[in-house]
Amino acid sequence: MKRFALLTIFSLLLTSCSANSNKMFNQGFVPNCDQIDTSIISNKELSLDCLDNSTQINFYNIKGPIVVNVWGSWCEGCKEEMPYFIDLYASPIFKSGAIKLLGVDVEESSKDAAPRFIKAYGMRWPHLVDSDGRSKGLFGLGVPVTWFIDERGEVVGKKIGAYLNKDELFTQVEKAFGVKL
Repeated sequence: MKRFALLTIFSLLLTSCSANSNKMFNQGFVPNCDQIDTSIISNKELSLDCLDNSTQINFYNIKGPIVVNVWGSWCEGCKEEMPYFIDLYASPIFKSGAIKLLGVDVEESSKDAAPRFIKAYGMRWPHLVDSDGRSKGLFGLGVPVTWFIDERGEVVGKKIGAYLNKDELFTQVEKAFGVKL
């Protein structure tokens, strides 16, 4: 009986360690924004801080191809569509860096809300933060919003509202950039 009890306890310990290490492996993090190409010259300005506080980026200087997803941790549609963006970021064309992904976090009630959301959902791409609503004039009042920007810095597609499934997002990326995912 002692052996059975020890074996059960040992198994539970191994299982809990394994579950915790797996959770840590899938946990997101807030990277810096140095992979974002800002080589477009523009007279317009909308400077937003990188969420990791490393730099500011003028949104109008961003060169694609890049998918820009505007979100907030409080937004139900953002929560529902985020697994599709995680799958998109894991696709080979995004892993290779041929197309980038950028988040823009808006309207948070606290500074730690966005990093908590990113870590909880397993997000691993750079994010800008609009802490005072400056981007509303560009993106509009509601979230989520997704923009597709080509290598000339031109917006080649937009989606207002949440993606209802992964195929909808992937199809729009393929159409915007002429790629196959």
